[in-house]
Amino acid sequence: MKTLKENLKTVAMYATADTTNAEGFAAWTPSDAALLEQLAMTGTLGNSFYANAKEAAKEAVALLERADAQALAAAIVRGRSEGFIRVFPILGLVYLSKKNAHLFQDAFKKVILTGNDLVDFIEVAKTVRGFGRSLKTAIADWIASNTNPYYAQKYRKQIADAIRLSRFKGEDSIYAYILNAYSDVKGNSAEKLEKAYAEYPDLAAHRDFVSAVEAGDLASAARILDAHNLDVNSLTAYYGKFDKALWAAVAKRSPVMRFVKYLAKFLREGVLTPELLKAKVNVEALKKAKVFPFRLYTAYLAVAQEVSAEGKWALDHLAEVMNEYAQSYDWSAFAGKRWIIAPDVSGSMSSRIGGSSVLTYATVSAMFVGFFVKGLENVTVLPWDEEVKPYLVPRADSVMTHIKAITDMVYGGTYMETAVNYMLKKGIDTDYAVFLTDTEEYGSGWLKAWKNYHKRHPKAVAFVLRGDSYMTSPIPEAEAKRLNVYQIFGWNDSVIDYMKFVLEKRKSAVA
Repeated sequence: MKTLKENLKTVAMYATADTTNAEGFAAWTPSDAALLEQLAMTGTLGNSFYANAKEAAKEAVALLERADAQALAAAIVRGRSEGFIRVFPILGLVYLSKKNAHLFQDAFKKVILTGNDLVDFIEVAKTVRGFGRSLKTAIADWIASNTNPYYAQKYRKQIADAIRLSRFKGEDSIYAYILNAYSDVKGNSAEKLEKAYAEYPDLAAHRDFVSAVEAGDLASAARILDAHNLDVNSLTAYYGKFDKALWAAVAKRSPVMRFVKYLAKFLREGVLTPELLKAKVNVEALKKAKVFPFRLYTAYLAVAQEVSAEGKWALDHLAEVMNEYAQSYDWSAFAGKRWIIAPDVSGSMSSRIGGSSVLTYATVSAMFVGFFVKGLENVTVLPWDEEVKPYLVPRADSVMTHIKAITDMVYGGTYMETAVNYMLKKGIDTDYAVFLTDTEEYGSGWLKAWKNYHKRHPKAVAFVLRGDSYMTSPIPEAEAKRLNVYQIFGWNDSVIDYMKFVLEKRKSAVA
């Protein structure tokens, strides 16, 4: 009879579910407002555990087609300014341009913040809708306000395309340099180009660098790169001709994000030194460049495939910076509270994310564990699959040790209620609980267990970090609000910052 009663409760709990997730478990269809919020703030249009990138894009387009213009404008502006991703706001901006020209013009300058944003916007617009007067005006205004010598190097051809597309007319000589990416531009004389080189020394240096490399004078090329602010990304076509001295100059000149991405390459070329690594990869530099420490772990895995015993110093430095970053992160919104971190360590978590050769869902989940445990004092870790596993790693150990401990546990089935039931059984009272999962759910369901927990601990807040498609929800929105549950779709670098945003918003609401 007890089993029957429990089964009836479970059936009743999911009676209002109107869909199922990819594994056939009961789920609800989120509202468009909730979907816009998630995609604009933290969502990804790349591969997830269930949905590949093509499916994710198809779902996003359907949402954007039916979205209200005002709601869409508010979501993408907020997502770009307060959120921590850029792809969906840019895609949303293109669809907004089809709905309301006034809202589009206002949103454009708030969403398109970098040259890369402009390039991506134009590419998406070409595919989705073409270019009318409103789009051309917005693009021309951006060119006039944002073009500089660095962008002229980095996005020369792309800005030239934008100039031609928008029919922008600018008097500054820098536009002559940009348009010289094409040989058929009327009125773009050699005199105008020379004027640009005279007025902008870095553009002349870029020209001289290319000439030196093509002539085989690599020593001169290295001196030019050392002395001028050249965009190393625009030099990739010549990388095959570089010698060690040029690679050393590239390493010194690379922005932090690119430096981290190319660490393994710099190591192979023999130009990565302890001094350079410490100067480029430190907490202050990473924060300034908005590089979250999760990217360091990807670099760590890439470097680990390259290093010999003599190069272990590079791995040690990356591991130490991850520790320092976790400890120096602004935890003020999180501090003074009790936290449960409950990572899913079931077998499905071993799946690789998208096209990554190194990252699995388990490694990303483990990074959250390491970062939280190292950064906060009052954290209890409850790894789970069909049961909660013992977690004996001391807080004082490195982030890398915590990551390895979690990834080594991956094995069993996915019973999402396991950690919550354990908390109930052991009488664990917490302020916040974070559940990291791919949501491949079996068993009686997380929602049922959290309802029981909420009855005993009504002030507890749950963050459910999910790696599955955002188009279904394991918790209906009204219930999530009543039960203090925040569902976050996707596991990217921005999630902890987004959680911080939520905590600060909750604090303001109480005050």
